[in-house]
Amino acid sequence: MKSKSGYYSCWHNRLQVALFLLAFLTFGIGDAITSAWMVEKRGIMGEGNLIVQYLILNFGISDFILIKLCVTFILLLMPFLILDETYYWIISGYLVSFIVAGMLGIILNIQAGRNETLIVSPEQAIFLFIILILILTSIGERIDKHAHMKIRPYFKCILNDIAIILLFIINRFKNKE
Repeated sequence: MKSKSGYYSCWHNRLQVALFLLAFLTFGIGDAITSAWMVEKRGIMGEGNLIVQYLILNFGISDFILIKLCVTFILLLMPFLILDETYYWIISGYLVSFIVAGMLGIILNIQAGRNETLIVSPEQAIFLFIILILILTSIGERIDKHAHMKIRPYFKCILNDIAIILLFIINRFKNKE
């Protein structure tokens, strides 16, 4: 997997892109939409998160969804901007914790919208999310210290992927002639 330059191949970056997208889909889009649905079904007092209650009361549901998506995007992008390419597993643990929290949020919102008993309280879900971030990033830090991985910069991998796709398309057209 290591090239002559000492960097690992771009598949590590693709895995983190997949984790990023899953985290955005679950924590951002899924949680925001199910929160809006649950508030529609049960009213604003059915929402267990006081920040979400405040946002919906003061800005409306559509603005809440937009704010949730923007904040989620920034939160998920932060470690990529702050940390360098040697912190691969820390970032992966961070993203996985958002995926789990998003799935838990979706489940809790659906249960609340259906007036079912919640598997955990909103406070327990937030506590679990914080603990997950601490545990998974700590495990990631230990792996990163022992693995000494040097991941290619994301921009170079994206350019490499675009070049591969373009070469594939060009070769397909050449073969048709």
